[in-house]
Formats: sequence, structure tokens, C-alpha cells
Amino acid sequence: RDEHLHVAASGSWQRKFYDWTGQHHLWSSRPGEAASIWTIWSAPDWTHVGWKVNTELPLERTAIGFATTDLVLDAAITPDLNTWRLKDEDELADAIALGLISATEGERIRRATHRIASECLSSRRRQLQTWAAWRPPPNWKLPALPQNWETT
Repeated sequence: RDEHLHVAASGSWQRKFYDWTGQHHLWSSRPGEAASIWTIWSAPDWTHVGWKVNTELPLERTAIGFATTDLVLDAAITPDLNTWRLKDEDELADAIALGLISATEGERIRRATHRIASECLSSRRRQLQTWAAWRPPPNWKLPALPQNWETT
């Protein structure tokens, strides 16, 4: 993780494929909002471990789904919805130092993260509690990407 911002700043990054293991996530986004909220469970037992506010550019629809760009700063929310804390402030500072994000944009990201995390403890609380109880239907299968998806 320490290296990813330096690689992004260099422009010499390459796509890597990996299996996501260790946790289950349900991501939700509001149209135009620069964040998604992740409901997180441990894998494989589906014990709810909390939520994450993931700051990112608003989703853009593509031919095969959606695209976004991570904006580094996150907020971790406790399972009881009583407290939250910022995550990755050091990475936001690195992204600013590397010129990936301006200082002004960094402050905007920080304010948005605070606002959305605070809303999660108040006006979004009931919705998040509903998501924590959600489980995928037993007959769900992992989706397959279409051929040549990376060039679409």
C-alpha cells in the first residue's frame, strides 16, 4: 500500500488481478456523490464488522458497468454506529505531496468524508442497519466479466 501512490504518480502502473478474500462487502453509492459506503462482514462467516466511507469520484456508467477513482481518505464506522474515525490520512498527505491531489481538493475530500460519516451515524443510520442484516440469496453466482472487458 505504501507504494501505490508513488506508482500512480509515476504513470507507470499496470493492472493487477487478484481474488478479494477475507471480507464480504456491499457497496452503495448515491448518484453524484463523491463516496460510496461499504457494509463489511468477515468471511466466510458473515459477522458484521462495520462500515467504511470510501471517498471516490462519483460513479460514471460505462458499457460494462461503472468506473470511479479512489480519493484515498476513508472513514471507518463501528458496528454499533456510535463512532467513526478517519483512515489513511497519511496517504492523503502523500497524494497531495506527489501532486495527485491538490491541497484544496484534499480539504474538500476531508470535509466530504466528515459530512458523510456523520450522516451515517444520524440520518443514514436506519438504512445502514438494514444493510448489515442483508445477505445474498443462496443461489447467487459470481458474475463473469465479458471477453475483452478491459478494452471496452
